[in-house]
Amino acid sequence: MSPFPPCCFTFTVLRNNAQRGLLVSSVPCGGGQQQQQQRIVGGLDSTRGQITYIASLTKRGGHYCGASIVNDRWLLTAGHCVCSGVNKVLRANQIRAVLGLYRMSEFAGNRIDRALGGDGAYEMGLRTIVPHPGYVCNKPSNDIALLEMTQRIDFTPSVRPICLSSGADASARVEGRTAVVAGWGWQQENRNLGDKADTLQRAVVDVFRNEECESMYRRGNRSRTIARTQLCAGKGTGGVDACWADSGGPLVTSDNVLIGIVSTGIGCARPGFPGIYTRVSEYAGWIVTVIDRFNGS
Repeated sequence: MSPFPPCCFTFTVLRNNAQRGLLVSSVPCGGGQQQQQQRIVGGLDSTRGQITYIASLTKRGGHYCGASIVNDRWLLTAGHCVCSGVNKVLRANQIRAVLGLYRMSEFAGNRIDRALGGDGAYEMGLRTIVPHPGYVCNKPSNDIALLEMTQRIDFTPSVRPICLSSGADASARVEGRTAVVAGWGWQQENRNLGDKADTLQRAVVDVFRNEECESMYRRGNRSRTIARTQLCAGKGTGGVDACWADSGGPLVTSDNVLIGIVSTGIGCARPGFPGIYTRVSEYAGWIVTVIDRFNGS
């Protein structure tokens, strides 16, 4: 049986001929009701149960990156989130994932403090780390990786998968729109003046055409090429962006499709320098191939 059934709700998708989004799960995708963000700069506290597809990746018990749930065995994150300080891929047992998390303070040692309102978060180990074959640690190209869990994810009202952007015309559908970026990272670029967020943050950002993004970087005298496999999102005037420890986290449209993975940029929320994300639609085929291969092994 194929692990890739038709996408639920607003998406009608064939496994290899996606029209709107690719669902890699038999569970309805989405993250509850979306409302109008490395902690998110310029964001707001999400509401409990609003963003159900995000996971916190931890090392030595501390949050350091985000990830997105794509089905009952796999998470999707940035390639640089699976690299060590010496630019080698981490071992799977060095990373843990916390799912269903809302406030960091509610979770401690695989235990939810219900007195603080925690009601559904749990921790899982990783079996396999699969960075994209074209990814090199500390480089921005192909900044994407899949994480296989040690056991099946227990889907609950606060833990659900997200549909993935796919299809040849995906770019035309997202550029010029707004999207939501989420995470528990810093709320300002200077980490000496703040800390990571306790409550899951979200922010609405604009998705720019690559050519427009390159032009903005040139005007700021920091010229760079935005590859077809990347996209830019933020605010032209700055003030709203992902930041440190939001890496690997999701950029999602208002109709609950994952279009980007927090990847790189210049600082956090600087005017004229939108954040740079891995463009998920360019990797839909690779994602399907990897999950198929491991499911068959």
